[in-house]
Amino acid sequence: RMAINAACNEINQIWFESGVSENAVSGHIQFLIPGKTACFACAPPLVVASNIDEKTLKKDGVCAASLPTTMAIVAGFLVQNTLKYLLKFGQVSYYLGYNAMQDFFPTMMMKPNDGCDDYYCRLRQKEQRESLILNPVEETVSEEIAAVVHED
Repeated sequence: RMAINAACNEINQIWFESGVSENAVSGHIQFLIPGKTACFACAPPLVVASNIDEKTLKKDGVCAASLPTTMAIVAGFLVQNTLKYLLKFGQVSYYLGYNAMQDFFPTMMMKPNDGCDDYYCRLRQKEQRESLILNPVEETVSEEIAAVVHED
């Protein structure tokens, strides 16, 4: 993922990333836009950031039977998010987490790290800031839609 991240930052290519945690019951998907959202190097998983060999990780308390199910759920989220982007429907999630143990689905948009180790990520951030200065985004005020009231 770090190699894909570096390549995408260099050529300014958006991409989708996903992963399942070591405990086999949680995972996430991300939509990465160079310069606009955090890249994979801006906020890597602890294992990647620490250069830990994943083979040495202890898997105590892991239900191995959960792994295929969790992977299928995360893959489904990833495909659905990709379709929303490609077919321009719904709201594309920048980050969607999944925790099966607590039925918890956090969503957020992670901003890029100004001190990211990836040169091209910092370059894309600079380009994004310059673009916003030249083309400021106007906030639109949405009109409140009145609730439909039926005789019943």
